[in-house]
Amino acid sequence: MLASPKSVDREQTSMDLKLLQEEQELILSQVDNAIALFDASHHLVLFNHKLAGLWEVDLHCLQKQPHIETVISYLIQQGYWHLEQCQELKSRIMGSENMDVAIEVEQSNGIHLEISTTVTSNQGRLLIFRDVTRDRQALKHAALMQSSLNEEVKRLRFLLGLNERLQTSTSLKEIGKYALNYLIDTMDSAFGDIKVISGEGEEQLAGPLTNNISGQFIASCGDPVVMEMESLLQQGVPQGQGLLWEVVRTGEPLFIEDYCNHPQALEIFRHPSIGQVGIFPIPTSDGRVIGVLTLESKNLHQLQISPQQDMLQAACRTLGVAIERATAQEKLHEINQDLERASQLKSEFLASMSHELRTPLNSILGFSDLLLRQRSGKLNERQQNHVKAIASSGRHLLSLINEILDLSKIEAGKTELDLQVLGIHELCTDCLKMIQPRADKKRQLLSLELDYRLDRALLDERRIRQIVVNLLSNAVKFTPEEGRIKLKGRLGYGQELVREHRCDRSPVNQSTPYICLEVQDTGIGIPEDQQHLLFRPFQQIDSSLTRRHEGTGLGLSLTKRLAELHGGTLSFESQEGKGSIFRVWLPLTGMSRLSTEEQEMDEGGPPIGDPPKAVNGKRVLVVEDQPYNQALISEILELEGYSVELIADGQMMVHTIESPLVRRENLPQLILMDVQLPEVDGLELVRRLKAHALWKEVPVIVVTAMAMAGDREQCLEAGADGYLSKPLEFEEVIEAIQQVQHQEG
Repeated sequence: MLASPKSVDREQTSMDLKLLQEEQELILSQVDNAIALFDASHHLVLFNHKLAGLWEVDLHCLQKQPHIETVISYLIQQGYWHLEQCQELKSRIMGSENMDVAIEVEQSNGIHLEISTTVTSNQGRLLIFRDVTRDRQALKHAALMQSSLNEEVKRLRFLLGLNERLQTSTSLKEIGKYALNYLIDTMDSAFGDIKVISGEGEEQLAGPLTNNISGQFIASCGDPVVMEMESLLQQGVPQGQGLLWEVVRTGEPLFIEDYCNHPQALEIFRHPSIGQVGIFPIPTSDGRVIGVLTLESKNLHQLQISPQQDMLQAACRTLGVAIERATAQEKLHEINQDLERASQLKSEFLASMSHELRTPLNSILGFSDLLLRQRSGKLNERQQNHVKAIASSGRHLLSLINEILDLSKIEAGKTELDLQVLGIHELCTDCLKMIQPRADKKRQLLSLELDYRLDRALLDERRIRQIVVNLLSNAVKFTPEEGRIKLKGRLGYGQELVREHRCDRSPVNQSTPYICLEVQDTGIGIPEDQQHLLFRPFQQIDSSLTRRHEGTGLGLSLTKRLAELHGGTLSFESQEGKGSIFRVWLPLTGMSRLSTEEQEMDEGGPPIGDPPKAVNGKRVLVVEDQPYNQALISEILELEGYSVELIADGQMMVHTIESPLVRRENLPQLILMDVQLPEVDGLELVRRLKAHALWKEVPVIVVTAMAMAGDREQCLEAGADGYLSKPLEFEEVIEAIQQVQHQEG
């Protein structure tokens, strides 16, 4: 039986409709977002699988085309959406207006949905549910990161500001107030304070550095209560009272949930408004607790979380450094005041003792002098010796008093230099003459060696003499009988001084020119473990009750201070049992106060001026390395009125010949040249002198122990103007000099 045409059409239509639905489902399933289509009667007529998965609903339930009310009931029942969200969805579907603005919903399972609504041609509603969970989580994470970063920046700014105030502020209270105000604001505290621990043992007291009580706390507690609290804080909390001493003892922070009812809480602070409190130790650099920070907080947990605790502990460490520094400065100020008072008392005592000691000494020395003049009667030899001993002891006592007073004046800053242009050669010669009698008593040999480039310098004559005589006196004192002592003067530079063992570590300019005055001896030397005592006042290396060397122990200390007054310093070398070398370094720069004309002449070097004036106007340069021969020749020449300058080795003479600082007016009138010299022999030096454009005009007499046939001719052939053989005779030396001068004349 054949089907009717109508039946065929219905079947075809049904098949087409089914095919269309399958195609729609296939298309909808490929869409990334969940889709729901409600018709004009608000039934769900079309959806995709993503919508079912979004709400975890059975497909058959959705295929029944449920009404929007059914869908909403399901969402509320399953707990995906809350009522306000469902009402918003319902208004989108059932409302008459066209809502193109998307809404955002966060489901209870954490999925974020962005829902947009479109009105269809038959007044239905097409809803597209876009899953934006990842985007919102990323934004939330970024917001949290930004918030954390902002908090960290805020903390770092606070700590930086605290450190800056620590470096620049002299007020400990200002530093504490800055820290406390920030911490109270950050921790949302009603009040807080910083206390500093003072005293020792049971006498310890936690006194206030600063405190801050909010207006809200005052309003809730009342002015009388707050005034009592502040009064207790100002008095300080005695040792053992209150919870803060537990923090001081353990060095660990303490967190109190209910401070008002805590058995160890201070009575005056037991108030219902005070609940959660954090107490933090303020440590020093070595961990000792010297203060506490107290904060009341509405949220105790906020004080305990890691970032906040880190910041609080960092703030407390910084406060500890500030308190420690302020305490040290206060102690230092007290010490300085004590030292100033002690210095003033010492000066007054020394001035009084100076008067009390000098008055009887004046009588002792005066009457000793009168007795020695024997105006009132003759004294026998024994009596004269006794009076001389009295006078000598009096002068020695006077020198000791002068040393003490000079050092005290320098230390008090009351000494001013009287600078004037001095002849270095004359200064050194005079100092040797002053010390010569003491050296003669011990049969010691004194010698002088000077760098020819040194003529004059701007110095305080009395002070420099004091320096040189002090060093020579020490050398004589600590050198055994028949020992050797040499005074040397030379031009040096800072680069040498840098390598020296100095009594201070002051900075040195390596290009600065110095006068270096050096005293060498063959004395007892100084043990290495005692060298640090050398420049301390009232210290002597041989300081036992049975010591053999008298004195105050002020000589080197005074010498050091006098050198420093000139802008210089002292250095030394010493070996126990072999001797010592002490060098005084006096800078030539900064002391030049010569006339304009002299400064123009001295361009290119240290102050070099007119030669020292001799009695007969003649200056003789003696080049000799043996100290005894130096002394003999100097004695012979000085008796005849010559001014003697010494050079002790050949290499130094080479430097002198080649020095650009020597000018025609600086040249000596005569040179006595030993042949056998260290480094460079005398005959080679004579040849160099005669080959030099400037020095060739100076006559040279060769002094030698060579007395064999032909030695005289060899010396004259080298360019010598005269010849003397050792041992020297007084008359022969004078005759040879006069003969050479006559030839030159």
